[in-house]
Amino acid sequence: MKKLKLILLFTLIFLLNSCIVKSLRPFYLSEHIKFNDDLIGNWTSGKSSTWEILSFKESWEKNNEGNTELMKEDEVAYKLYKESYIINYTSSEKEALFLAMPFMVGKHLFLDFTPFDFEDSGLNGLAAQHLLKTHSVTFVDFQENGSIKLKWLDESVVKKLIKEKKLRIKHEKTGIDEDFILTASSEELYRFLKKFMESDLEDKWDKDVIKTLTPANVKP
Repeated sequence: MKKLKLILLFTLIFLLNSCIVKSLRPFYLSEHIKFNDDLIGNWTSGKSSTWEILSFKESWEKNNEGNTELMKEDEVAYKLYKESYIINYTSSEKEALFLAMPFMVGKHLFLDFTPFDFEDSGLNGLAAQHLLKTHSVTFVDFQENGSIKLKWLDESVVKKLIKEKKLRIKHEKTGIDEDFILTASSEELYRFLKKFMESDLEDKWDKDVIKTLTPANVKP
């Protein structure tokens, strides 16, 4: 069967035991975007998982070197995402590309993840058109030993806050599986992240949605 390049839901790619929070809109506001060179490089997270993190701007300029005429939509894309990263994540020989936008919430660095593309032979074109490109958000926690913990916002934590009426945020359940998805504006999402980081909640981060990235040249 011919391979198709598909934008897949983030949860299908990571195959995590717990579900990450998905949003229709970005979690960041443009005024809080902040690029960090310390993320650039090659990383591993387990025996069969690798991460290549590149600067979107540098990759773009390299690929378009000598090209003096760009389409208008390409110029718009460059202006929107020039401060982001392109992340090539490979797990068990399954490869996926993500666009990750860095932004600050107070003194904390976050990444807004969006699937870029994914190559798969298991879905046909009609099925592919039913998939939405959603956003997820991860807290970037730099460790003293040089590793990085990526801590995704966990669905169970947010659902609990909503159930206990400690959080009011727009959301929906959609599809046959009633998938939980946030429908709030970026402004609301950002305000929520700020309050979330300032709170003294226990178990903010589920271990099942944490990835520990180790520099590729460091032996485990």
